[in-house]
Amino acid sequence: MMLRFLLPLFHLFGLGCLALPLQTNIFQRQSECLYDTFDADEHVTISVIILSGSPLKATVALEGPFATPDEDTGAMLFQKAQEFDNGNKPNGHLSFIEVVDFEHLNVDIPDDDEHSDERNNNNNDDILKTPIDPNDPNADQKRRERRERQRQKFLEEKQKREERKLAQLKKVRQDGDPFVHTVKINRPGWYRMCVTSSWSQILAEMEMRKESDLGGLDENGHVKSYEEQRLLVEDEELERDTASEEGITDEDFKETRERVKDLRRLLNEIQSLQQRERRRLTVHAETNEHSHSRMVLSSLMETLLFMGVTGFQVYTIRKWFSGAPALGR
Repeated sequence: MMLRFLLPLFHLFGLGCLALPLQTNIFQRQSECLYDTFDADEHVTISVIILSGSPLKATVALEGPFATPDEDTGAMLFQKAQEFDNGNKPNGHLSFIEVVDFEHLNVDIPDDDEHSDERNNNNNDDILKTPIDPNDPNADQKRRERRERQRQKFLEEKQKREERKLAQLKKVRQDGDPFVHTVKINRPGWYRMCVTSSWSQILAEMEMRKESDLGGLDENGHVKSYEEQRLLVEDEELERDTASEEGITDEDFKETRERVKDLRRLLNEIQSLQQRERRRLTVHAETNEHSHSRMVLSSLMETLLFMGVTGFQVYTIRKWFSGAPALGR
């Protein structure tokens, strides 16, 4: 039985994960969507990365429910999706829309610490909202101090947002990570994730991960990936294996099992790093190509402008020497 755990280790070198993100070409002003059903209080994670296009920019949307779970025929789902697009949306529906720009890394970061900041600043807000007695001899001083505290609070919150954004941009730039967003479903039914290219044809890699299929969230608050789920399942199967079935001692079996686990995790980590590196290099190559094209176009425009100005100067000087009143007298 141990052999069936060793074989996947060697397959990891040549095979991808069991479930790969969808990679598709999206034409200008067209959309590609993924559909799935979700239960109430279930988390869903969407991820998108733009691999080619000019610019590396698209609109990502997660919407629903546009149909109930029992409406599962193609014709019915198409009709319900059309009605949803025409404004027939249930109360409490989800509508997340975000523009992702890998060209300039203008990726808006969800403010995960928003609620934490609100809790930490509740006491300060109460103090700032307390009215100042106009008869207080120190009223002017208190007003100045209050304005200073408000200004300081605003600057601190702005700095936190910038730090979170810079951290995410650094991760996207260095690690080749996709844009990732996780939400909790309030109403059961059919949901869709769509990527729309409004500027040019693009090559997008998109994925929608379901909590009930993948066994929960990771340490970052996102639904676990298919690779992580596969490792967990194999570890559970490995734990159910016994030394008696393998015909070896318990001590040797435990040591071998732990080494197999470590080796499998290491290979999975190497594969993930290779995938990130490929994404990073692809995005960088596209960005550099676009920068070069803009530089060439800018140089051409400057050359044409220089030639035009030079020609006008030659014409003006020639007219001036010929005695024509081109420059006035």
